[in-house]
Amino acid sequence: MAYRLRLQNPAGAVRKVGYQGIDKAIRALGVPVSDKAEGIHQARKRFKELRALLRLVRKPMGVAFAGESQRLRDLGRVLAQTREASALLESWDLLTRRFPEVFGSVEFRQVRRRLEARARSEHVDSDLDERVEQVITELQAARASIDTWPLKGQGFDLLSAGVERTYADGCAELARARLDRSAEQLHEWRKRVKDHWYQTQLLTPLWPSLMRLRSKSLKQLADALGDDHDLAMMQQLMQSQPALFGAESVHEQLGKAIEQRRSELQKLAFSLGEELYLETPEKLMSRWRRYWKDAR
Repeated sequence: MAYRLRLQNPAGAVRKVGYQGIDKAIRALGVPVSDKAEGIHQARKRFKELRALLRLVRKPMGVAFAGESQRLRDLGRVLAQTREASALLESWDLLTRRFPEVFGSVEFRQVRRRLEARARSEHVDSDLDERVEQVITELQAARASIDTWPLKGQGFDLLSAGVERTYADGCAELARARLDRSAEQLHEWRKRVKDHWYQTQLLTPLWPSLMRLRSKSLKQLADALGDDHDLAMMQQLMQSQPALFGAESVHEQLGKAIEQRRSELQKLAFSLGEELYLETPEKLMSRWRRYWKDAR
């Protein structure tokens, strides 16, 4: 997020950030056809940021929270299918940089071309424009509803429960991931990491140097978990559509590369996670409350 919460009027700042996020999503969806895939990607990022904003004020929002959060989640799902093929290509290119000798072969370059053709075909979507218009209409309604958000509370009290719960959810998902390193569980942990990352960015004015440093580490953690998830999806695609990946020898080499890279990414993720989720939720919330008082 390029924007921050102003400490003088947190309720007003939350609404302003909500307006800005929706406006950015609408602009992203209005780009030319040639940029539509990237526009959709940017819009879906805004949806995730907005849901993290809502989680920051979950307690004062009360029963309104679930409906607003679900609306944004559903809008992201309407556009989700256009992203998967592009993400696969990006994941392939990251593997190419990590294992240039393997991925530079003729057989692997042929696989890359087939994946690129698949991505192009998936972007030819007969009802995409209709779905985008539907999403824009829903976003305009969501923007209008921001005025009615019940944001009662003064100062840090408006945000403290959201800060504590979001961080606690991340701690809980990390604990589960230690016992279960499935792609599904690691993805759940990543979603909570990203919530905490977005909220840390929003609250950068509390202590700019420290919060920027934490944001940087959280982004590194989220990126590692995201890259791991994309590789897990590639493994699944190789099993469900083996012809895309050519000969059995390619499958074997690619499988080894994916396993090695996923092991590296998970090692990095758990190392960062143990540092970032070291303190209890109560201590983190209390520490940020002190930052708020000092900043004020």
